[in-house]
Amino acid sequence: MTTVGQASEGQVQVERRDTVAIVRFANPPHGFVANKGAAQLCEAVGQLIEDNGIRAIVLTGGQEGVFIRHADVGQIARAADALAGGRIAPSSFVTTPFMELGAMLEAAHKPVIAAIDGVCMGGGFELALACTVRIASPMARSIGLPEIRIDIIPGAGGIKRLSDAIGMHRARLFALRGAVVSAEEALDLGLVDEIAPSALDRAVALAEEFAGRAVTAVRVIMRLAREQSGLEGVGMAMGELLRDDQSARARLHRFTEQGEWLETLS
Repeated sequence: MTTVGQASEGQVQVERRDTVAIVRFANPPHGFVANKGAAQLCEAVGQLIEDNGIRAIVLTGGQEGVFIRHADVGQIARAADALAGGRIAPSSFVTTPFMELGAMLEAAHKPVIAAIDGVCMGGGFELALACTVRIASPMARSIGLPEIRIDIIPGAGGIKRLSDAIGMHRARLFALRGAVVSAEEALDLGLVDEIAPSALDRAVALAEEFAGRAVTAVRVIMRLAREQSGLEGVGMAMGELLRDDQSARARLHRFTEQGEWLETLS
């Protein structure tokens, strides 16, 4: 794979490797993410999602031992004072850069893989849950949603996305306990999809695999899974793909007429 460029914007660094992009977040010394960092991530990820030359994205930490530690609690405390004083409304939490970023990751029409290479709690784990795939390193010893330990809740979609991943009952119990677990425990619970010696290397390899798939098919699978379409919607999507994607039709003919199935599905 050839590295074709790097760019930095404050707390975010983007590395482009052919059709795969790596987005690194770093906010030393602690690795907290506040609205400023979330806005920078939004801008970087949004550009990559719209870039037809990028087919898969890896999100990872940019400082040793940290994916994203958690949201900036000091910023939340200041917002709490503003809420109590009537200077902002509760609805302001619906439109934060943090919420926008989670929604963007979840709605992406191309795979976004979280390479969890260190501490990933609270808001950091909420963002990881919004990604398509989560790969953890054995060094990730703290993965979870500990918000209830400081009398608040996961406020950026984490409970809903965790419920989708592992079921309502287990997600509810996990959040009520304020659980923080190791990578191995996270894998057993279904919080992450794989453990690899290097979460980043494995995430890039998986991104390359996804990037090599047909763009239209990937886009449709991402949409159908997100929308949880019924059978009618799936059937319509299949028909529309076959009608509109000339490369898919050509591939089907090669598959059936030239014996391509021998090497493709064996």
